[in-house]
Amino acid sequence: MGRPLKIAKAQAVVTITNTTAGTELITTNANFTNLGIIAGMPFIPASNIGGLIGGTTYWILQVVNSGNNSTFYASATELSANPTYTKFDVSTAAGTVAASVGVVDAYFNNPVSGAGYPATNTATYGVVGGNTAIYGKQTLVRTAIGQAGTGTLTCDTGNTTVTGTGTAFDTQLAAGSVLVDSDGSTIGFVDSVTNATELELAANALVDVTDGTFVFATNEAGYIVRQKGKTKYLVTGTTTGLTAPCYTANVANAALTPNTFNILATLADASTKYVESLSDYNSEVFPAQVAAGSLVIGTVYTIYSVGTTNWTAVGAFANMTGITFTATAAGSGTGTAVLATVNPDVIASFNAAAVANADASLPPVVTISNA
Repeated sequence: MGRPLKIAKAQAVVTITNTTAGTELITTNANFTNLGIIAGMPFIPASNIGGLIGGTTYWILQVVNSGNNSTFYASATELSANPTYTKFDVSTAAGTVAASVGVVDAYFNNPVSGAGYPATNTATYGVVGGNTAIYGKQTLVRTAIGQAGTGTLTCDTGNTTVTGTGTAFDTQLAAGSVLVDSDGSTIGFVDSVTNATELELAANALVDVTDGTFVFATNEAGYIVRQKGKTKYLVTGTTTGLTAPCYTANVANAALTPNTFNILATLADASTKYVESLSDYNSEVFPAQVAAGSLVIGTVYTIYSVGTTNWTAVGAFANMTGITFTATAAGSGTGTAVLATVNPDVIASFNAAAVANADASLPPVVTISNA
């Protein structure tokens, strides 16, 4: 398997609307009581406002008003390092700046090097999940969340025309939407919507449906909320606002069926591929590595770490992580390989893919679309 990623979480994301010099009060649009926000929690403003610097971690020193439009004082350090309860000096300002309160799992150093948030080294692997308003990188996806259609359908295999009774095609569907029969069989993708009760498919219907209930979905931009399984994630669509369990699919946007999504990644050579799974933080298993010098001739390996090994001398066509080859010699040097049958997950990073792939200490790395 590959290296793990963490799932981003936060106590809440609030909007800072005002800061007041002199009193040092910071005003938000949130109700801290309802959100469970209390003194001592860290918060990160997304951008500068009233002397607060975007991307910098501060701490809630004291909650002054915990009802609607809650106000508070900030501390520049953790409260244990601020025994005099000194308020952070703010200037007077107004705006709408998102602030993430109580962010956890927002970065992960692997191997461990550097410190703090944000991390200070290029071996830091990015955030997956969370809410796109949470400060930090988020994994963006394309998803098709299934919705139960109103009314019933009638269509025939080999025909592009779909008619409905009690349907509302013109308000629910659009070109590119996919229709699925109640038994899970894909009917087809919509080419155009004629009116509330008739539409045309992009190709002949794949199944016969007579007076059948149906599910539809239209692909939209979205983001991962959290991981529920190796290929199952809770995903939110940013157009519909729907959140539902969805499965990764190795297909283009236009081919997504209900409750599937894709994750687009860019390789070092600028080509792209769809990621079928991201490593779970808690359940990651690392592959057993074989040191150069212990390779078995005739065995198929994948380069895991380049090290000082000359991999082209033992059968590989290049000295780069991720290259699969049949060993022609035992090898030497500090590099390592894994059996090709390990089939490690694609490793996600928000760093430059080309640099990561060229780094002898890292396994194959891709750059994932992120916000």
